[in-house]
Amino acid sequence: MDEGFVVLQPDFERLRTVLLLEGEPDRVPNAELHIDWQIKEAFLGHPIRSVKDDVEFWYRAGYDYIYLRANYEYRMVGDGHADQDRIYAGDMQLSKWDEDEASLISEWAEFETYPWPDPETIDYSNLVECAESLYPGMQIISGVGGIFTRVWRVMGFDTFCYALGDQSELVEAMFRRVGETQLAVFRRIVEMDQIGAMWYGDDLAYASGTIVHPDILRRHLFPYLEEMGAICREHDLPFVIHSDGDLRQILPDLIACGFNAIHPLEPKAMDSREIKESYGDRLCLLGNIEIGEILTQGTPADVEADVMRRIRTLAPGGGYAVGSSNTVAHFVKLENFKAMVSATRKYGQYPLSL
Repeated sequence: MDEGFVVLQPDFERLRTVLLLEGEPDRVPNAELHIDWQIKEAFLGHPIRSVKDDVEFWYRAGYDYIYLRANYEYRMVGDGHADQDRIYAGDMQLSKWDEDEASLISEWAEFETYPWPDPETIDYSNLVECAESLYPGMQIISGVGGIFTRVWRVMGFDTFCYALGDQSELVEAMFRRVGETQLAVFRRIVEMDQIGAMWYGDDLAYASGTIVHPDILRRHLFPYLEEMGAICREHDLPFVIHSDGDLRQILPDLIACGFNAIHPLEPKAMDSREIKESYGDRLCLLGNIEIGEILTQGTPADVEADVMRRIRTLAPGGGYAVGSSNTVAHFVKLENFKAMVSATRKYGQYPLSL
């Protein structure tokens, strides 16, 4: 690890203040949904093989939390086979793809024989271990994987789209089975120790708009998200959504579901300044540092300049955390990841003086 990268005292209340739009904390925090293991190991200078190693990364990289989900996933079209040496802390690398697979569920018989996850037998031990490994001031942000994504990826996208018209009852059953399972896991996690917020990840849009008509999401998906939002309010937990793409058609729906924050504000899809002006009193904004031209292809100076611009535009009054416009993928330059965090510290002290 770069010994010149100073470790700061984590304080989850800083991030909570931002997520709940409760004003300006001491400084602008950093926030990411996912950081690839290659970046984590390069940053630390040693392999990550345990939850404790993962906690060390998030701590030393300057985050007030660790993002971690329970150890389970659905079998989905396009999945590879897990490399057992890379399973740790809920993280998994897939090494071999089945290119011939088109659908896992296209008819009722396949629905009945599919290996559905069971909330009662899912492995939550990584979250227990994580709670015991946190540095003072840190908390866990957990959540569940997206319902919409898992429905169409189990069915296969073409099969899903045809089924919306030809097999509406099967589609309804898919959303119900996945939605109720994810809700059950969600309810269990919020009762666990050291959970500070819940982060729901589900890509709902392309850069040009939602993947399916908003009415399909309103009918099949949003009722489950509304229930998750109610659970978070009951437990006084911030509720965050991750989705790439242009979400402007459904931002009012997402607010109505109870989301406090939106991530990652993909620059090519939405103008973050317009979103701040229109929704900044109702939604915290996370991310917006461009992953391609800036974090991957740019220089540390480019990253610093982009972070400064985002803080100047989005951080006044609070309600903003710096992060990538997607996730910190393995192809992001390590020096640029460090530059993003360092620039946030440099320019993000409140009161802002940019």
